[in-house]
Amino acid sequence: MMHKIEKLLPFVQNPARYLGNEINVYIKKHFDVKVAIGYPDIYEIGMSSLGIRILYGILNEREDCYCERFFMPWVDMIDKMKREKIPLFTLETKTPLFLFDMIGISLSSELNYTNLIEILSLSNIPIFSYERKDEHPIIIVGGSTSFNPLPISHFVDAFFVGEGEEDIHKIIDVIKENKKQRKKILENLNKIDSVFVPALGIKKIKKALIRDLNTTFFPIKYIVPLTKIIHDRISIEIMRGCNNNCKFCQAGSCWKPVRIRDYKEILRIARETYKNTGYEEISLLSFSAGDHPQIEKIIVNLVDEFKNKNVSISFPSLRIDTFSFQLALKIKEIKKTNLTFAPESSERLRMKIGKNITNEKLLNLAIQAKENGYRHMKLYFMVGLPDETQSDIEEVVELLNEISKIIYINTSFNTFVPKPHTFYQGERLITQDEYENKKVYITNKLKKNKYIKIKFHPYESSYIECMLGRGNMELGRVIYNVWKSGNLFENWKEFFNFNNWIESLKKEKIPFDEFIKPINPPYHWDFIEV
Repeated sequence: MMHKIEKLLPFVQNPARYLGNEINVYIKKHFDVKVAIGYPDIYEIGMSSLGIRILYGILNEREDCYCERFFMPWVDMIDKMKREKIPLFTLETKTPLFLFDMIGISLSSELNYTNLIEILSLSNIPIFSYERKDEHPIIIVGGSTSFNPLPISHFVDAFFVGEGEEDIHKIIDVIKENKKQRKKILENLNKIDSVFVPALGIKKIKKALIRDLNTTFFPIKYIVPLTKIIHDRISIEIMRGCNNNCKFCQAGSCWKPVRIRDYKEILRIARETYKNTGYEEISLLSFSAGDHPQIEKIIVNLVDEFKNKNVSISFPSLRIDTFSFQLALKIKEIKKTNLTFAPESSERLRMKIGKNITNEKLLNLAIQAKENGYRHMKLYFMVGLPDETQSDIEEVVELLNEISKIIYINTSFNTFVPKPHTFYQGERLITQDEYENKKVYITNKLKKNKYIKIKFHPYESSYIECMLGRGNMELGRVIYNVWKSGNLFENWKEFFNFNNWIESLKKEKIPFDEFIKPINPPYHWDFIEV
């Protein structure tokens, strides 16, 4: 099969997506369990996932296990694979996925559900779990969508809920002890508190949790891709969980409690990973890096360590109320980083949803940014939050106009989506007419301001995200129909097809507003404890 794959590569975009052979990959000849882990999007996105890297490293550190990687091929490669009858394969050895003992898929977005089905189809694995036999791999899905796994439960053998560093070993042990005995494997997986096996019915699921971030595995043997990826740098998780209680935020609700990685351990990881990769940027990952109690020590020591190596230090996320310009200026000694903040709404609503930031603080922040040489800042807002009024929208417009007198703004507006396990999980999604009215008002008020660039996330995507995020098992047929209609890569604006979703809902006789209207407890995802 290797030869057939190589013949295709000159005729597809970015052949490096399918080559493998990157720096620091694992190659093994002796093992008992063969696992393929992947991400339902293209290589450049999947390889930007720290979670994939962590699991890949953990599994390959086991002598009895070999873990390989796969990603969703791009549309040109999919067409050629189908034409040549080449099943989906791993990067390391170009082995078809159907020959593995287990396939693990990290699924973080509901808009990738059709890609999940396409992966199974491309792999010549039965799409519905009840059709699979002993010779087929066990399909396990993890990631944030597992906090309500019901909509895709027809396609998945088992869901893993929570943090996988420890419980992944229990899963591999079960598969090793019961190889090619599907029924026994599922029965024993179902005994693990953090695993949900749909075929065996609803049980209480307890999220898997890592207690100590300082002793948990980090992949210092960091894979260096042969092509540019989205986050092409060393990413070090300095803190897990979030101290804040924003009422709309599923990540903040589901990944508590807060656990801190000590600055000495962060320095050790940075030093060793840099030695193994030569990357010129180190990104400090957490929901809010500024909340780390040792953040100044981390920055000062990293800057001192890497200044002469021309390595830049960056934050992917900063809360406005904990942001320190002193830290930013320390980082700026090596490389200027962009300023990105999320005020979300008006001052009144900010206080209500758990973001205690005043407009005055935002304006002062803009002034300090300009004084310290920053040319622009990026601001994220939401429309459609519970209890939002027209005066809240008007205040946001006024605030943007005021900040734009100080500094250039890139601003993005998303629609509030109620998510399972959050304070607002039972709230409604606004209608498309409401969304359009808000969008028209904001656009008309700001379109003449040349210092503001505005972007709106499409309502249709938010609708599907809400429906699938809060849906139940009956949506499985809807998702399947949409995939059959050709929907793929729906996180990509150019491929999203809303009409197929509407037609599929009609076909299955599900009302348009079934999963976006207000709902009352008990919720059908309550069997999962976060």
